[in-house]
Amino acid sequence: MATDPTALEHLLRPRGPLGLAEIARALGCSTKTVQRLIIAAGDAVVAAGQTRRRRVAWRRNIRGQRLAVPVYRIDADGQPRTVGLLRPTAPGGCHLEAASPAWPTAGEARDGWHDGLPYPVYDLRPQGFLGRAWAHRHGPALGLPMDARQWDDDALLLSLPGLGSDLPGDLVLGDAALRHALDARLQPAACLPEAGLAAAYARLAEQAMAGALPGSSAGGEFPKFTAARALTGMATPHCVVKFSGADDSATVQRWRDLLVCEHLAAQALGDEAARTRLLAHGGRHFLESERFDRIGGDGRRGVVSLEAVNAGLVGAPGDDWTRVALALAHQRLLSDADAERVSERQLFGQLIGNTDMHGGNLGFYCAADGFTLAPSYDQLPMRYAPLAGGEVLWPPLTPSLPLPAARARWLRVAPRALAFWQSAAADGRISPAFRALCEGNAAALARGMDIA
Repeated sequence: MATDPTALEHLLRPRGPLGLAEIARALGCSTKTVQRLIIAAGDAVVAAGQTRRRRVAWRRNIRGQRLAVPVYRIDADGQPRTVGLLRPTAPGGCHLEAASPAWPTAGEARDGWHDGLPYPVYDLRPQGFLGRAWAHRHGPALGLPMDARQWDDDALLLSLPGLGSDLPGDLVLGDAALRHALDARLQPAACLPEAGLAAAYARLAEQAMAGALPGSSAGGEFPKFTAARALTGMATPHCVVKFSGADDSATVQRWRDLLVCEHLAAQALGDEAARTRLLAHGGRHFLESERFDRIGGDGRRGVVSLEAVNAGLVGAPGDDWTRVALALAHQRLLSDADAERVSERQLFGQLIGNTDMHGGNLGFYCAADGFTLAPSYDQLPMRYAPLAGGEVLWPPLTPSLPLPAARARWLRVAPRALAFWQSAAADGRISPAFRALCEGNAAALARGMDIA
């Protein structure tokens, strides 16, 4: 019979959270003895859940540290609110002791148990052009790889609590990161004035590329930077700016064309899309997208990607937008109207040749009781993105006609896609050859609309 916490440790370390009865059977003792062992173990264990759902896990050290990471969210007024305390558990995963719910949960996560990290935290991981630059800059000082693709959950728990003060959405992990975010309010960075903004963006682009990893703009993405600018009528000064190269190569010209197309697609979607503007300077095109996860100068809004929601709540194979949205609607976590809008947005992308509609390119505003669809972003005809070696292709678009059950939706969405192709065919900021391609795609879609 076990009489000291060592036996409890040997049981829990390799097996993870167990119920009191399971522990008692394994140790050959009563549940009252187990409760005494838990008390004796002190903060080396985590115990959570009511009555029969109560489970116990041994805490896992990371680099010899027994981490307990406070999780905060910053509200619309810029004020920090406590979400809870995150503690890694053995042999993997964590427990989040929630002070107030901030996102929907299911299964064991309702009691705070997670096989990995809470699903909204994964949207904070370094990713894309900006994430790679961030990991390249901070990784060595943390003893982490410079390649963020090699970062695991422990790497996030080592990096975000100290450095993640201005990440997507409203979450901040750790007191140091929150302190940095609050200090930034006392000395806010000056907003770039509207006059001369394109030239300022050109300087920021040069700085971004100077710190970029070799080849970091390849593989179907634009280099980018974040900025704060003063603009008449803006909802927030905060924006993300994508930019093209500055030379006259066919590859760079194609990326310039696609930046214009992304802006035109946002215009075709109207109020459903993030607000964008196009600027040009020094041979570069800049697509400025106003951030919808920021409110005014200091406020933030919770946003979570479809990829993270699917992993945390649905578990559908792949990240098909419509399938995940319908599953969320079935769980009463997304309205039927928003699920239909997701389907329409996915169809719009298909009709404009967007071959990059992965789970990270659709977002939801996140609240404790469910989700609402966030504005559209990253909608552009990626079927025409240059290949990794720089080659540009010209395959004409052949739109698929709808099956009877989808005909009404198709007829609602097709006019917006046609408006996109027509505006691209007429836009002088796009190269003549690509405008001709867009004109042909518009004609093909118009023929399909006549048939449908």
